[in-house]
Amino acid sequence: MSNVLKHASGSVRISLKEESSSIVFIIRNKMDVMTEQDVEGIFDRFYTGDTARNKKGTGLGLSIAQSLMKKMNGELFATLKNHQFIMTCRW
Repeated sequence: MSNVLKHASGSVRISLKEESSSIVFIIRNKMDVMTEQDVEGIFDRFYTGDTARNKKGTGLGLSIAQSLMKKMNGELFATLKNHQFIMTCRW
């Protein structure tokens, strides 16, 4: 959530839903400056390729979040579609 507050531009949509035998939590927001390359590396340790970042972070947060999701038998992944950055947590 802190990443959304720091980096989102415009409105943010948050949803929680059930899909077959999974619970899915989705955060989506407009990101004009993000590229597919940013999305591919966003969970890598120390990655801060998003030009909207202001060098106050270490790039560890999403890497840690993804590791925690795996330990909880879930998954965390990101996609970029029509200038919408979509972060999905599935348990």
